[in-house]
Amino acid sequence: MSEEQDALDCLREAGVLAGIGWAAKSAYARTMQDYDPEAGHGPGWVGYTAHDFLKDRQDRVFSCGRYTVSSPTEASAGMDVVAQGLLPGEYDAMPRIEPGLVTRFNLNSSPGWRFANWRWLQTSFTFGHVDEIPWPQKSPTKQRVAAQPDPDPQPTLFDADPDFAEFVSDLVEAEEDAENLVTLVLAHAVQKEINVRELFLGRSRLNPGGGMAWYWKHDLLDYIPEIVDRKPQPIVPAPRQGSDAVADATVRLRRQKREGDSK
Repeated sequence: MSEEQDALDCLREAGVLAGIGWAAKSAYARTMQDYDPEAGHGPGWVGYTAHDFLKDRQDRVFSCGRYTVSSPTEASAGMDVVAQGLLPGEYDAMPRIEPGLVTRFNLNSSPGWRFANWRWLQTSFTFGHVDEIPWPQKSPTKQRVAAQPDPDPQPTLFDADPDFAEFVSDLVEAEEDAENLVTLVLAHAVQKEINVRELFLGRSRLNPGGGMAWYWKHDLLDYIPEIVDRKPQPIVPAPRQGSDAVADATVRLRRQKREGDSK
């Protein structure tokens, strides 16, 4: 079995892909609802906002970060906290994933989530250019992830390049290899003019001088039943609640120490 199939099967069967799909759909629906160029939102606002919302929604569905709970009972008791700020119907559509199944597992300053031996970080990219992401121009953390060994090694021209080999060896750290942890990248983008988004999960590939940016990647808009409708998929924001809606009573959760906060 290929690494791609192993990762997708593992994450799908545990409900993780459904959780990521819900998080992305919610994040972009809220982003596009709030987007208002007349209010001064610039070209970068959509990307930055969606990125933060995607992080928040993943923490919600996986009971991580400030939504951390210790048991399903506590999660049920704190449902109002998780539902706050979501669009109508989004909480009801959120997959119910047992707390602790997915944990925060950051890499340096990059938020990360982990299930089994799979960790994923998130990144944004220019819409339509997922295969051309210039990883050497990204942060040292993203470079380090892209420098992980090829899961299905094939001889390449870079193998004979000592400068490239030294560059890679400086990025890869031994502790990840020791625990067989594989770090994937969740890449997202939107074309705001036509409200179409892209969402991929895969193994990034360091590409100095250009070239393919992935060893493998999978289009989650095609893969996840909860969000697949057509490709590409337009974003249809739900309407805001009326001003006469009665707010639910706030329920405070007892928070645990956040996972993966170490640098």
